[in-house]
Parts: sequence; C-alpha cells; structure tokens
Amino acid sequence: MTSEEFIQKLLDTLNYNTVYMWGTFGSPVTRKIIEEKAAQYPAWYTKKVMEHLYGLINKNYFAFDCVGLIKGILWGWNGDPSKPHGGARYKSNGVPDLSAGGLIARCNPSTDFSHIVPGEIVWVSGHVGTYIGDGKVIESTPAWKNGVQMTSCLNVEQEDSLDKGRLWVKHGKLPYIEYPG
Repeated sequence: MTSEEFIQKLLDTLNYNTVYMWGTFGSPVTRKIIEEKAAQYPAWYTKKVMEHLYGLINKNYFAFDCVGLIKGILWGWNGDPSKPHGGARYKSNGVPDLSAGGLIARCNPSTDFSHIVPGEIVWVSGHVGTYIGDGKVIESTPAWKNGVQMTSCLNVEQEDSLDKGRLWVKHGKLPYIEYPG
C-alpha cells in the first residue's frame, strides 16, 4: 500500500460512525465484541463505558483503538458491517499485531518533526496516530469526540489549526507502507 492509499483509507474512516474501544481494530459494535473486550481488559471497560457502548449497538458504529485503527487499515478494513472486523483480517498483509510502542519501534523513529512526511505515524507514550499532511493527524482517541477524528499536530507549523491537537514525541515511516522518493 502506498502512503497516499493509506491516507485515503484513513480519511474514509471519517465518513463512518466510530467509537474508541480498547483492543479493537474495526469491529462493528455488538454485544459480543463489547463483552469479549470487557473480559480481556476489565480495568478499561467500566460500567459507565459499557453502558455507553451498549447504546451504540445496531447504530452502525465501528470500534477502533489508536493502534487498532492503523493495523485495521493495513489488515484490509473496508467498513463492511457484515464482517467480524469490518473486513480486516487479523495479522494479514505481513503486518504483525503490535502495541503503539511496538509499532513506533519498527519505524526508525525521529524526534525531529521538521522532515515529517504524510503517512508517517506519530507517537506519544501509549498512543499513536497518523500524520496526513498540512499539520493534521488522524487518530482514534476517547478524547474530544471519542472515536476516529482529525486533530492538529502541534509539532508542525500550520495555517489552519483545529481546536483539538497534541504535541507528539516521535514520528516514523511504517515499514509496511511505500513512501514517495
């Protein structure tokens, strides 16, 4: 996949109803996936979180955590609600199942944001997103609107800053993506 294709697929996710759900990579929100993930990560799936998620069942929501958004796209997510993970196939296309920290470690990371290129991932401890150019990032986060969203990369000068954004610590090129040049 080229960096342009990767970015377009990330932009496409903004056209779907999404919610941040720890441990997911594009699953349609169902009782089964909520209960599966709650059993796997009981500390994150509090009663309040689960009540919110139960309210999204049958409302065409897809669930992603931060690294799950990136892996889901690389694993073939296409927004198909009839598929267990929206069309993504776990650990497919030569992309392993990695944490946010594991993913950035594979990217020959840099802390110098003056040469960041679209399609690189951006990282802070425990969280990742993807830089799409023009000072913007696509990330899945429970912050702001609780799902996949576009935010500002505050490390990069930009003309039109969004009302939500963060300073990232590192960035790097994914070894699973073809970048120009």
